[in-house]
Amino acid sequence: MTEENTASSLSTELPQATVCKKKSISLIWVVPLAALIIGIGLAYNTMMEKGPTVTITFASVEGVEAGKTKVKYKDVEIGKVTNVELAEDFKRVRVTVSLVKEADAYMTNHTSFWIVRPRLSGGNVTGLGTLLSGAYIAVDPGKGETSQYEFTGLEIPPVVTGGTPGKLFTLKALELGSLDYGSPIYYRGITVGQVVGYNLQKGGKGVDVTIFIEEPYDTYVKDSSRFWLASGVDLTMDANGVSVDTASMVSLLIGGITLNNPDYMQGTPVADAGDIFQLYPTRDAAMTRQFAQKEYFLLKFNQSVRGLTIGAPVEFKGFPVGRVVDVGIEFDWTKKQVLVPVRIEIESERLRKIAAETGTDTTEAMLNLLVEQGLRGQLRTGNLLTGKLFVALDFFSKVSPAKVVVQNGITEIPTTATPIEELTSNMTALLEKLQKIPMKEIGNNAIETLQGIKKASNKLEKLADSDELRLTFQRARQTMEEANSLLSKDSTTIVELQRALREMSEAARAVRSLADQLERHPESLIRGKEAR
Repeated sequence: MTEENTASSLSTELPQATVCKKKSISLIWVVPLAALIIGIGLAYNTMMEKGPTVTITFASVEGVEAGKTKVKYKDVEIGKVTNVELAEDFKRVRVTVSLVKEADAYMTNHTSFWIVRPRLSGGNVTGLGTLLSGAYIAVDPGKGETSQYEFTGLEIPPVVTGGTPGKLFTLKALELGSLDYGSPIYYRGITVGQVVGYNLQKGGKGVDVTIFIEEPYDTYVKDSSRFWLASGVDLTMDANGVSVDTASMVSLLIGGITLNNPDYMQGTPVADAGDIFQLYPTRDAAMTRQFAQKEYFLLKFNQSVRGLTIGAPVEFKGFPVGRVVDVGIEFDWTKKQVLVPVRIEIESERLRKIAAETGTDTTEAMLNLLVEQGLRGQLRTGNLLTGKLFVALDFFSKVSPAKVVVQNGITEIPTTATPIEELTSNMTALLEKLQKIPMKEIGNNAIETLQGIKKASNKLEKLADSDELRLTFQRARQTMEEANSLLSKDSTTIVELQRALREMSEAARAVRSLADQLERHPESLIRGKEAR
């Protein structure tokens, strides 16, 4: 067989190749494509579910760690700390927090953050759970119009968080006393609220205390409500005596504020949130009826005012009408004596009642009428134990005529001395008169007179011849000798008389010293003289 035949037979036996069109996408790419779609979906879902990221700065972040410290609201985790770093100025610490999506609507300018640690405040212990679980960041979400994602953390946790039913009020006080965050507020012995903050007023002249009264007790806060400090023991020693006041044993330890409504002011409306009240130091100061309009007068005393203090009461016939606001000193060049001017504050409404009873139109006319009838100002001892004085406006029958003087717009009311001062003056005058009596000259003149009588009797005796006349003159001479011995400088009578005069003088000085001692320390009548 030839080669051509062989090739022909082979070509007929070999299969023929078939040309097919190649597919555009292989099934092997389905798996990575599906994985890509799933990944994109997961990423999108993650982005959609991711919450806001906020930055909080604190002065100190003790116990806070990135990746571990949680953010909680009502003990429910709503985020986690992702980063902790120092601020650019190295003065504060910046903490980055990632929150859940639902928290985005509450990130406003009213939201606040703070670190929860164990803390003792106002008698309450908080954050004890962090001893085991560690510190965490708490949040108080607030609804506001402005969104915010950078915050300054609170160094002191808020006592009352948002959403708590009740009202906030502001109390103005001169001093904070023993109040602190969380100090309780009492109404009839029941805790109805607490102190949530305080700060100095502008100029540093007082303190503004923010309090929170819980619902439903906030309805007991009226426009006429009074607040006073119930911090510890209130010991008062004044012209009214010694008084001790305290709200409860808890207030002895942590202080507090008492709320009450005066009985004479009924039917006043409920106070609105944010109203401002005065915080009084004591219950008496708070519950005393207050008058807005006041007038000022001046009284000048020519005596010691030891025991008279600022705030001492002013009484008219035993009825309180005002208080002492200032005590000074001045020198009267015309009379060459030192005077003590005392400025007093009297409530105008009380004066109007007195003026209406006297039938006068003005205060000056009323005072002129009363002064003509014997009205004077006098210092009196309010309490022998404390020795405190008060100003009494009363009527006196035996006083020198006086008139009301008005100088520089200040009305001066005439004064009179106290009974002790009058007794001291009388004893001093008596002592001066006794000291002016020439007792020595009187004794010498009496002795000289008796000696002259003795010489005359001797001459008459020589002239007499009869025994009877001689006997008479002898008796007269004997009488004169006895009188001479009785009135001589060394005689018992003269010595006793001089001693009596000295004792009288010493008694006068003792009475004067006693009067001065009682004026300075009237409490010595009860407690006795202090040992030195």
